[in-house]
Amino acid sequence: MATKEQYEAALSKAERAGLGSLDKQQLELVQKLYREAGSRGNRARKVIDGK
Repeated sequence: MATKEQYEAALSKAERAGLGSLDKQQLELVQKLYREAGSRGNRARKVIDGK
């Protein structure tokens, strides 16, 4: 199980540098956030969906 900080770091990196810059573990964390309700889930959906 990842920590809150690990989720936040992966999401921030994806927002700044794009999904291509993430390693496999970070990409999996962002994909898990995608399914979450709330602000982190919204941010992950924006990164993945490109909106």
